[in-house]
Amino acid sequence: MNRDRRPIRLPRADAAAPVLRTDFTDPADWNRLLTALETPVTFEEGSQDMNDYDRAVSYVVPIDKEAYRGLLPEAVLAAAPATGHDLPYDHLYLADAETFAAEDLPLLGIDLHVDEADDEPWPRVAPFRVPALRVAGVEINDSIANLFFREYHDTDWSDSGVHAAGPGTAVYEEYRLMDQMDQDEG
Repeated sequence: MNRDRRPIRLPRADAAAPVLRTDFTDPADWNRLLTALETPVTFEEGSQDMNDYDRAVSYVVPIDKEAYRGLLPEAVLAAAPATGHDLPYDHLYLADAETFAAEDLPLLGIDLHVDEADDEPWPRVAPFRVPALRVAGVEINDSIANLFFREYHDTDWSDSGVHAAGPGTAVYEEYRLMDQMDQDEG
């Protein structure tokens, strides 16, 4: 990574949390991550009801730009406004070499937001890993303020309880058809 380059600018266009690709070693790794983020997931084991499922891509925006190659959490925090209030999102994810080295594709989540409640600051939490198939659940809970992003920082993901509707399942095919109709209309 060139340490002499200009500071990065964080994306500002969308309210969804960005997933910034920082490792460009193998394009297949990025495609594997995109597939995981597009996979319908549920907490209802065996459910065939589409209403029980959601996908991370409904809540995050994958960004594949060379400008983010080798980006480290420290650089993200340095680029974030002091409170994070000037961004349309309060956290983001990095897809780095560690993400692509693991089967569950654990993204590095970075808390950007600092709150003050009742005159007590709630500082940013240290960056932490979120497996790709768990991103939808994190984002859903954050979007409805059931659990804030930072509250996941010490989560043990080993007992995930998440169920994926993979290729060939009725739910997966229904999502695929909806995506195709969206592309045809757009």
